[in-house]
This record gives sequence, C-alpha cells and structure tokens, in this order.
Amino acid sequence: MNLDLKQTFYVFFALLSISLMEAQEPNPLKALSLARIKKNGRTHIVQVNKIDDEYIEGINLSEQFNRYPIAIFELVEEVGYDQILEKISQGNIIRVRSSDVLPPVDALNNTIAAATNYPEHKEETHVEIDPVLFPKIAQLTPYISTVKTKSAYLLDYEVELGFVYSKDVKKREDLENQLLGFMVVMDYSDRESQLREYDTSHPELAVGFTNSKSHEGFFPVGPILVIPRKWQDYYKDLELKLWRGTELKQNDSPKNLYWDISKITEETLKFGNKEIWTLRDKPISLLPKNYIEKGTIVITGTPGGVIFTTPTKGYIIKKAIKYSLLFKYFKWNPKEYVVDQFIKKLRKEDDYLKDGEKIYAQISNLGYIKSQVVSE
Repeated sequence: MNLDLKQTFYVFFALLSISLMEAQEPNPLKALSLARIKKNGRTHIVQVNKIDDEYIEGINLSEQFNRYPIAIFELVEEVGYDQILEKISQGNIIRVRSSDVLPPVDALNNTIAAATNYPEHKEETHVEIDPVLFPKIAQLTPYISTVKTKSAYLLDYEVELGFVYSKDVKKREDLENQLLGFMVVMDYSDRESQLREYDTSHPELAVGFTNSKSHEGFFPVGPILVIPRKWQDYYKDLELKLWRGTELKQNDSPKNLYWDISKITEETLKFGNKEIWTLRDKPISLLPKNYIEKGTIVITGTPGGVIFTTPTKGYIIKKAIKYSLLFKYFKWNPKEYVVDQFIKKLRKEDDYLKDGEKIYAQISNLGYIKSQVVSE
C-alpha cells in the first residue's frame, strides 16, 4: 500500500467516525437514549449525548436520582419518563471510557430472531416462504469488540434492528400499552453449519439457524437502549447500514419489513413453549414460560447484502444428476452430497470474513457497532 492510498484510507475512516458520532446526538424529547456503565462496582445508567470509539458522554441518572437498578427499564418505571427529562436539563455532563460501557440489556431469556424479513435478503437467499422465527441464545458483547472465526467457519455478518419488551406479553394487546427499547445489533453466523443442518423439507422451522448463530461473541450490540415515547411512530423511519471495511454492504429501513413488530409478536405467541428447535442437541423453545417475558430481546431480520446465499435450483439439479451417475449403486443421499459440493465451492471463492477484517454497523439514532475479526 503506497502513502497516498494509506492517507485515503485513514481519511475515509476519520470521516466515517465523524459521521457516526454526528448521527448519535439523539433528541431526548423524542426518545431517551440510555446506556449502562460500570462505576465503583455498581451499574449506573446514563442518558447519552455523544458516542465515539473511546468515550460516551452524558448525564449520570443513577447519581441524579440516587437509584441503581441493574435494568434500564426499572429506572424509567421507577422515576418516570418526564422526571428523567427534567434531570437531563439540570445534570452535569460526564465522560465514560468505552471499556466501562456495558451492553444496555442482558440476554436473560431466549432471544427471538426473525429471518428473511426484508425483501432484498429473501431474494438473495432464494427463499420462497414467509419470514421465519427461531431462538438465538448467546450473551451480548459490547459495541467495540472482536468476533472470533475458526477454520471450520464460514463467518458472515448481519446488521439488525433489535428491540426489548419492558413488560410481559401474553396477548397481542399487551404490546400496545408498554414502552419498547431499540438498539443496533450484529447477528454473526457460521454459514457452514447452517447449510449442513438446514432441513429443506421444513424451511419454516429454520433448522440449523440457532446453532449457527449462538456461538460466543456472535451477538454484539450498540451501547444505548433508545426508548421513544411512542414506539409505533418511531422505528420505521430508522436506517440500517453496514460496512465491510470501506465498502457499504447493507442499507435499508424497517419500513420495508415483511413482518413489523406487532406481527412478529403475534407470530411468536403462536409457538408458545413448544420445543421444536435444538441447541447443540438440546431441545429448546422460543418461550420457555409460554409467553414473552419482560426483558426479552427480539432481532427483526437483516437487509440484503450479506455474503450468504443458497444453492440455486439449477445447481441442485446439476449436482444431484452427477451424484446419481457417480453413486448409483450406493444408498441414495443426494442432499448431503449437494451441500458438501456447495460448501467446497464457497471455500474456493473465499469471500467469507477473515482474520483482520473490520465491520461497522450503524442504525440512525441508535448508535453503532465496530467489530474486528480475529482467528481463534
């Protein structure tokens, strides 16, 4: 890399960082933007005014109210939305190192994940069914973090809009009368295991998705939980973007979702506590208690622009014919052969994430995530 190209590279990322910071100066009259930090062995909740890679800036609400709940929604419910707004206008600005910023929520319950919920992503993956739901079970990692890859992985990225319920939901009507919190989420996946486990006879069950997406470090989230006064009018105008290095790969808006928040909630409740998925051979459900518990995280699906694709019908037919000619005297098992050949093709193309790559994901007003890929 020559000097001019290096300078261009650094200028690009400087401008990118500035644009991310400028995008993250939320208007508290429209939505609270709350983070959790570590301080003196306790969790503090901060109304955030600015975010960058080194620091966040804001007002320490826990100290203002002398209340130290672990969960952000607890503070909002205890003191009230309007009371927080009053404190915001009175408090002193503090700076907190990014290393002291916690994920804004904890993944206490099974995360509800939607797949093929954007038109462009559905098209690029050659899927012809409605969106599907599945559980993702992984601990959250901070907005500045690493994601580990292995030689056995085909590591892929997905930026998603996440939201969190503040109250239990036992019927759809419970959704309308509560606050929701929104955050930017990365949903990393190992596409090799997903392809090998996928059940083409039951695509509506998203078999293999849970295992491929539930590895350690595969669930980074932005630093803030954004809580609008009226979530119904807020989230559809947001913009999701993801860069792989310097190249913009994903760019879409929740207004294009097939299933909106109400529909995702309605479809989730239909599953109840049926254990129709597995995580490393253990049966699991979307809703262990047969309803959506408060604090449950939902990730709403990713836009088009991921690395992943599936074999086309033409590819499947071609490989199946080849299999029948090569192995006609053996037990007929074309699916495993076709998948194995397709994975070899993907590895030869060598387009999946590699050691040293950087991923930048952003949702307007919700903050951003920066991940660096490292080999394990």
